[in-house]
Amino acid sequence: MVWARTEVDGIPAYWADGDGDLKARLIFRVGTADEQLAVSGITHLIEHLALFAVKGQAHTVNGQVDATTTVFAVKGDPQEVVEFLTGVCGALRSLPFDRLQVENRILRAEANDRAPALLEPLLLWRYGAATYGVSSYEEFGVGRHTPDQISAWVERWFTRNNAVLVFIGGPPPESLRLDLPTGERIPPPAPSSALPVTPAYFTEPRQRTVVANAVVGRSMPAQAYTMLLGRRLEKKLRTELGISYSPAASYNVRDADVAHVTAFADGLPENHAELVSAFVFHFRLTAEEAASGQEIADIVDRLRTAKRDSPSGTAYGNALRELFGREPISDRGLESRLAAVSPEAVREVGAEAFQSALVMTPGRELPGARFHPAPWTSADTVDGQVLRSADAPVDGDRLVIGPAGVSLVQSPSRRVTVRFPECEAMLAWPDGARRLIGRDGFSLLIEPTLWIGGSSLAARLDEAVPADRVVPRPGRSPDRIPKPKASRYQRVRARLTRDRAAGVAPTRRTGGGDAG
Repeated sequence: MVWARTEVDGIPAYWADGDGDLKARLIFRVGTADEQLAVSGITHLIEHLALFAVKGQAHTVNGQVDATTTVFAVKGDPQEVVEFLTGVCGALRSLPFDRLQVENRILRAEANDRAPALLEPLLLWRYGAATYGVSSYEEFGVGRHTPDQISAWVERWFTRNNAVLVFIGGPPPESLRLDLPTGERIPPPAPSSALPVTPAYFTEPRQRTVVANAVVGRSMPAQAYTMLLGRRLEKKLRTELGISYSPAASYNVRDADVAHVTAFADGLPENHAELVSAFVFHFRLTAEEAASGQEIADIVDRLRTAKRDSPSGTAYGNALRELFGREPISDRGLESRLAAVSPEAVREVGAEAFQSALVMTPGRELPGARFHPAPWTSADTVDGQVLRSADAPVDGDRLVIGPAGVSLVQSPSRRVTVRFPECEAMLAWPDGARRLIGRDGFSLLIEPTLWIGGSSLAARLDEAVPADRVVPRPGRSPDRIPKPKASRYQRVRARLTRDRAAGVAPTRRTGGGDAG
């Protein structure tokens, strides 16, 4: 079996032998990480609109959007593949905008049925509300994209210079012609960051799984390390201790230079303490002690066999490499990379993974002293007008709103700040409620009814946050709008207590006449 590279109308095309129907993928270098949070979902919408135009044809088709790519896939005979790929390119040049309302409803239904991915909270805590963290949120832009916005997005991203092709089952059909506009190759975005220091952790009481996500350089030793880590976790946590059913590790490319290594292990609540301890122990062990030469040799043999027996995987991997701006790897180059995998090289990747790790633990279990708690409070607050809670005691919650942003201060150790220039999205309800999401992932829900003097909050926030970051939300029923729980007497008493503490003399209300 072989693989090779060619071109179709200037688009790089990688192909490999295979059995059965011809399989093809048209891949564009655009995904959720390229979107701004408040208008996210535009790439997904374009994928749906383009597929609608060609789904009536008699072959198996599919589409997918991930963090950095958009894929249109087809399986059929060569003529069906030609019709599909030609149809997709034609649809991208003239999208069926009369289908917008229907596809928006379908996107909402799809989102409602989608189960949260295990990795989503780790991406949010690592990257915040931008770049590779955007996929952790709902698609806030769905239903608000205009034809002009969609057309501009297609013109920028869906071009022949920003695409690659992959064929499994033979070379591209000779009759294939792809009518795509000229553009530019756009690299994956530089990552945002919400973690000041690693290794770090956060707890998730509702989870039953411990998960570690690490950032490592793309390399063959990194792939070998992932296999080693997965093997050790399965051997120790499942086979020997019997505290996890499906421990595993995966290697996923993030961009041209970096990959994510993600390891996880599930377990029953009564085993969480032992599970976290054993998981972290073996995760750390791969960073501190080199595996045996025989263990690494066996892993290298398995990698060699997998890549030798799967030219389709090599073709697809090289297509993504070129799409991300890297040189493809020849068979000879692959062999030299495999030969360079050693116990020490794998241990060095383990050290890199441990140092960059973010761990999510189930319940309230902690991973150990080497891990720093991920920030759960903002570093500072803004200056501005201070509003008091309608429910809080004298020294209770404070809301601070000023020219730079807004802060909620709940205690000396708990504060949340969103600065207006770093607000990635503000959800706006007709009744005045506002939820601001900062670039660092911190979120602040403001209910004007719960703050003394809060009637002007919505107008002030609407004026301060850029209009393109505002996400209108549907109206709420009156019973969903929160009201202060404290009585008027309690609020007045709290105000008088604050005034006395501040040295303010109380005033008296008098009647309209002279009783003398």
